[in-house]
Amino acid sequence: MSRRSLLFRRQPLLSLQQLARIEDAALRILGEIGIAVLHDGLLQRLRSAGFRACGDRVMIEPHVVHEFLAAERAANGGEFSEEPQSIELDGAEIRLEVSPYPQSTHDLSSDTIVPFTTDRLIEATKLVHMLSARAVGPRAPGCPRDVPPPLQPVVQYWVGASYCQGARDPVDPKSRAALPYVVAMAEVLGRPVTSLPVYVSSPLTLGSESLQCVLQVRRKLSSVSVSNMASLGCTTPINVGDAYALLAAEVIGTAILLRELIHLPIRWSVRLCPIDLRNMAMCLGSPEDFLLQLQSSEVNAYFHGTKWHPAVGSVHSSAKLPGSQACSEKASLMTAGALLGQRRFGVAGTLSLDEVFSAEQLVYDVEIRDHVHRMVAGMHGECDPDRCVASITEALRQGNFAALDDTLGRYRDVYWHPALFERGFLAKWQAGGEVTIRQKAQQLIRELLGKYDWELEPELQRALDGILARARSDLT
Repeated sequence: MSRRSLLFRRQPLLSLQQLARIEDAALRILGEIGIAVLHDGLLQRLRSAGFRACGDRVMIEPHVVHEFLAAERAANGGEFSEEPQSIELDGAEIRLEVSPYPQSTHDLSSDTIVPFTTDRLIEATKLVHMLSARAVGPRAPGCPRDVPPPLQPVVQYWVGASYCQGARDPVDPKSRAALPYVVAMAEVLGRPVTSLPVYVSSPLTLGSESLQCVLQVRRKLSSVSVSNMASLGCTTPINVGDAYALLAAEVIGTAILLRELIHLPIRWSVRLCPIDLRNMAMCLGSPEDFLLQLQSSEVNAYFHGTKWHPAVGSVHSSAKLPGSQACSEKASLMTAGALLGQRRFGVAGTLSLDEVFSAEQLVYDVEIRDHVHRMVAGMHGECDPDRCVASITEALRQGNFAALDDTLGRYRDVYWHPALFERGFLAKWQAGGEVTIRQKAQQLIRELLGKYDWELEPELQRALDGILARARSDLT
């Protein structure tokens, strides 16, 4: 039997005319204001290459930007259009990913937020491993704070690879000090570092630690990515179109400069984020964030000359503890994203943006994922007249349809059974001891951790242990 997925199509949020004006403004920004290059050696090389500079600001002439964008759009087939984008995703599984950035965790026993230690990170990573069978991607869900900052990414990578099957992709090294050890672990695990990010500081500034990391291992790389995470009304103008012009100028200008400096393929994208101007905190997971992500997808597609992706896949929450706010925000974002075609969602189990990992919230998010997955999977609608008449005849003889062999055989294909959420009547719940959803979640966590028994191959473990020992000696 076949069934159609529940899938909505949306109109673009930005018109071609609006995008063209954003491009015009971006070209003026690069030609009249330029990008601050906070690296004397690179600044001199750019001057020598013919770029006009005023102080530490490097200007990029409009014809250079036009040529760069024309080549990019031609390479991608010039497929951008204002037409709604079609996605065929029947049967595609929804996947969740945890965030690598939390430095705190929710302690179940005390119901408080505590620092992520190495031991706590190991336990959280074991849980992620156990949930990988329920569509959670493998990764250590945070950084330990019981070691010095330069050592944190190294320990994080070691924990992920040692305690979660499949967690072999390199982590963000974050600093030049950690980079050699992350690179060494990645090579041992068969996932060599071939690309690194360069983060642009808004407004219009190039010179972060990420740039230094790229320069340090440039010969090992086959590409570099450029991105930003600017805050609307704080590090950009409050007008959304003006903000996108600034962001486009930053990433496109940086891509042009880096191409001249390191001679590698450059990938680039913009990301505009909302901020609560009352307390100066980013409010990812908000309605504004959802809309800005949709717009960012269109802006990126316009400048690259590609089709735009109609959905987004982050389920952030500003909630500090697991519960009603986090579940409401995450469920609404996952539902909207899945209905638009998204099938991969990040930051599962993460609270307070990217600050806190919660095992309890992670199992809630998996339950939300299962709920949404069943909803968008659709429903069968075929009718076999012979089967229909036979079923009704037999049900009339037995007195109901529930006991029919056909019902028992097809029941699980029709209905999803929650692991945590309640579906029974009040009396049944009361008779069962009035167990709360939270009690169920914590019991499930204990059961999963009690079943953990995976080990990394001994030769790989010894190699990782040796790299970690060297890093501890050098960075502590």
